[in-house]
Amino acid sequence: MPERTGSTSTIYGAKKILIIRYRFLGDTILSVPFLRNLRRVAPQAKIDMLVGPVSGKVLCGCPYVDEFIEYDTTRFHKYDSGAGKTKSFWSYVFQLRKNHYDTVFVLKRSLSSAFLAYATGAASRIGYIKKTDDNRAIPFLHKGIAQEFLLSHKALYDEKIHEVDSVLSVLRAAGIEPEDDYLEAWISEEETRNVRAKVPELKAAAGKVLIHAAAAHPDKMYPLEAWAQIIARLDREYGLTPYFTGDRMDRAAYQRLAALSGVKSVNMAGELNVRESMALYKEMDLAICVDSGPAHLSCAVGVPTVTIFGPTDPVRWQPRGALTKSVFDETLVCRPCHYKKSCGDERQCLTALSPDKILDAAKQLLTRRLAATQANGSK
Repeated sequence: MPERTGSTSTIYGAKKILIIRYRFLGDTILSVPFLRNLRRVAPQAKIDMLVGPVSGKVLCGCPYVDEFIEYDTTRFHKYDSGAGKTKSFWSYVFQLRKNHYDTVFVLKRSLSSAFLAYATGAASRIGYIKKTDDNRAIPFLHKGIAQEFLLSHKALYDEKIHEVDSVLSVLRAAGIEPEDDYLEAWISEEETRNVRAKVPELKAAAGKVLIHAAAAHPDKMYPLEAWAQIIARLDREYGLTPYFTGDRMDRAAYQRLAALSGVKSVNMAGELNVRESMALYKEMDLAICVDSGPAHLSCAVGVPTVTIFGPTDPVRWQPRGALTKSVFDETLVCRPCHYKKSCGDERQCLTALSPDKILDAAKQLLTRRLAATQANGSK
């Protein structure tokens, strides 16, 4: 763990801090800048984090958190389901109260999360509020009854800024000015050795491209026929072998995609856990993903990443990094619609998006990566 330096914000005196940020791979990895900046100003505090049973694994090795607490009350998301029986919300209330936190940061935008923070008994509870139509500030997802007592410090939620900047605004509400906003991820040498043993194709000299075509929401899906064109040209023009990851239920779709492209592929969907997937991503020369957690994870481990956006907003959700590009149809006035479609099932934002546009973005990133590699080699 790096040396902890800096002075603690005057709102604390905090010895024990809890961060509430459970569920979703992308949301969780995007909290890293928050964690780093918090640790910088609270070097001696014990910092715990409430995380999803699967999504929390993306932070393994993070030097800014002392203890991760798995929050497993529901199984609605296929990529973040825990093992065994779920726990009740109230079991976490009783568990967290026993830890006697001074401060709780609520990075979830839900009334239940704000209530959970309040129920811990912490004196400082920092989280989001939004404004009503008559410009009154209220806790997020408020249903009509004023509940501002749930939070002691409030950050106004702005849905028009990037998610990293949004969570950093919660730090600002606590009197902390962030110093940086870059992503990090931590892959151990053992994890790298293990994934190389599990995926022997990695030993080949050929270039490697992560293709992540699966998404939890079907409206994010890019057509398989268009993906097949992309894969075929990456193979023909750059010699890149496609690697697929995801849930086991995605495996059949990837098998079909490999057949459509006519390119020998490595289908690891359902074969790797989150940590193994991240170790695999680090071995890639390029990643092309729909708007999803793997897009953020590949970017966090340093891979040039192209992200395809349809109904969601790249201003808010594009991966953060020097080697990343977002591709979307900027001519459509209906996007981003945030799933409130006016097009029925046509989804022109994705079905009419040209593979050429995605390939052009990939070419730009590969060129930039090559230039950076040559520049570093000459030093």
